[in-house]
Amino acid sequence: MKIQLVSFPAYNRLSMKKRLDRYGVILDILIHTEADFVMFSEWALRDPEDLSSMEVALRKLRKKPITALIELKENGKNANQLYLFQDGVWKNIGCQIFATSKGATESEVELLLDQIEEFKIFDVNGVRFLCLQCGENNIMRSVKGEDRAVFRLQKRPDLKKRFDDILGSVDVVLNPTHTPWVGRYNEAFISRLKTFSEKKRYCFTCTQMKGNQLENARNNPKDNSTMKGMHSRRLMKPIFTNQDKDYLIQFYEID
Repeated sequence: MKIQLVSFPAYNRLSMKKRLDRYGVILDILIHTEADFVMFSEWALRDPEDLSSMEVALRKLRKKPITALIELKENGKNANQLYLFQDGVWKNIGCQIFATSKGATESEVELLLDQIEEFKIFDVNGVRFLCLQCGENNIMRSVKGEDRAVFRLQKRPDLKKRFDDILGSVDVVLNPTHTPWVGRYNEAFISRLKTFSEKKRYCFTCTQMKGNQLENARNNPKDNSTMKGMHSRRLMKPIFTNQDKDYLIQFYEID
C-alpha cells in the first residue's frame, strides 16, 4: 500500500487568493495521486461546502479508488472537524477533543475513546487505521529519560485497557498536527510516535509548515521536520518529492 503525506504552509498565514488556490491544489492531488491513502496536514481547508463540491469532481475525474483524511479550520466549540473521503464521499468523523496534557482529563479521555471507537478507526484495503488529531497524542505521557511513552491516566486501568485494546487492533496510527513539535517538545513527541509504532505498527505524522520550513525541506531532501513515518519504533525512509512550490509531499510504502 502507498501512503502519501502532504504538508502545507499554515492556513491562517495565507492570502485570500492562496486560500482559494488551496482548494484546487488539494483536488489536483487527489485526482492524480498514485497513493492508496492521502493524509493532509491540519487546517488544510475551511469551508465544508468545498468538500461537497470536491466530491462531484472526484467521482467524475478520479479513475481509481482513493481514501483521504483532511481537517477543516472551523470556528466554534466543535472546531477542527475531521473528514474522511472514502467510497466517493466525504464523511465527518469527529473533532479534536483536547490539545494539551492539561486537557487530557478523565472525562475528556473517555470522550476521545468513545469517538475513536465509533468514528476514528477505518479500513483501507484491509489495513486498519486510527487517527489522533494533533494534541490528542497527549493521551500518552512521555517519561523523562526514556524513549517510550505510557498511557497518561495510570490510575484508570479501565481506560488504559480500552486504549491498549484499540492500539492492538490497528495497523497504522495517524497523527496530523497544526504546528511542528520542535524544541523542548520534540523529544516527548518522538517518544509517543515510537510507542504508537510498536509491535510492527506504522505511525505517520505531518504538520503545517511555518517560517522557513518549506524552503529548508526543499533544500534538504533528508529533512523530516514536517513529516515522519515510523515502523517498529524506527524512522522510515520516504520517497521525497517536491510537487509544487507551495507544499511538500512524502510517499511511503507499507506492507
